[in-house]
Amino acid sequence: MAKRRGNHEGSLYRRKDGLWCAQVSLNGRRLYKYSKTRAAARGWIKEILAKIDGGLTYLSTQITLEQFMRTWLDDKNLSIRASTAKGYRGTAERDILPFLGKMRLQQILPVHIKQLYAWMNEEGKGPRMIQLAHVILHAALQQAVREGILGRNPADAVDRPKVERKEFQILNEEQAHQFLITASGSPFKTLFYLALTTGMRKGELLGLKWSDLDFSKGILLVQRQLQQISGRSSLVPPKTKAGHRQIKLGPETLKRLTALRAQQELMKVAAGDQWQENGMVFTSTVGTFLDQSKVSREFKKVLKNAGLPLIRFHDLRHTSISFLLEMGMPVNTVQQRSGHSKASVTTDIYGHPMEHSQEEAAEKIEEMVTPIQIDLL
Repeated sequence: MAKRRGNHEGSLYRRKDGLWCAQVSLNGRRLYKYSKTRAAARGWIKEILAKIDGGLTYLSTQITLEQFMRTWLDDKNLSIRASTAKGYRGTAERDILPFLGKMRLQQILPVHIKQLYAWMNEEGKGPRMIQLAHVILHAALQQAVREGILGRNPADAVDRPKVERKEFQILNEEQAHQFLITASGSPFKTLFYLALTTGMRKGELLGLKWSDLDFSKGILLVQRQLQQISGRSSLVPPKTKAGHRQIKLGPETLKRLTALRAQQELMKVAAGDQWQENGMVFTSTVGTFLDQSKVSREFKKVLKNAGLPLIRFHDLRHTSISFLLEMGMPVNTVQQRSGHSKASVTTDIYGHPMEHSQEEAAEKIEEMVTPIQIDLL
């Protein structure tokens, strides 16, 4: 028979079916936990009492994952990028909450999280989406631990799903030439050329200002990117410290940018009072931000007219970086130019071009050290 205890104290007894029942009084209500062993039941009591000392209330023990996560996501809007917050919310609403949302935080066990990932896999969700769900769920539950609602994070006991890196397509040298020749009649020809010669991301290119260019030194500074969410455009800093970088430009690139600036001056005259000055390098005909989807459509059009594979715009970045590695540029130089956080990131992503360089290196070192045999007649 259970021994009666005062408020915020625990009691323990064994049921007829052999299970141990642990009880804790909290705010005039009782919390229950059934365990197979006495030690596990006592451990639960100790854990709950510690959380009560940390401010746990009965109401917080009844909160569901859906209730907690919606509040957590609202708070996240203030600390992360708008695009990231939108992605978090979309993943939660689409994948996590339909499966686990009605469960109380206290009820969620590692097995439930594993079942979520299995369900997502059955629904045809790719490994990347399952991994993203893991990251978001783990972060939300960790906040519940910090707030004293959970004693431990159940997602800690679940392995993070593995994601195989997607293969990307790149243009070869001949295809790159054909692409630029065909793009010569496009209003975005300089944008495409800069993408190939600098390896910059689309958002970085569209966020470029004339003040970021030093024509006398031939230097470009990457300091921001254009972000577009639900039709609204804004300039935001690069996501990482490595994203802030300096890129050296060649004479042909500088020549094309100079021509673009002159062309933009003519556009200002033609637009008259409609021109909106933002100091941007790449703009619409009235000076406003370029629409990323419009750029993508024009890119696909050029590829189609050139008879080339319909690669993504981002693959121009992959092409540029691969060309540098194939030419034998030092990995650290390529890493800094690309804005990767570490040289290891560059080598992980672009292993294939580097294998080609290794073959060339093997041939060159053999040529250098192998003596030439001269047969004497």
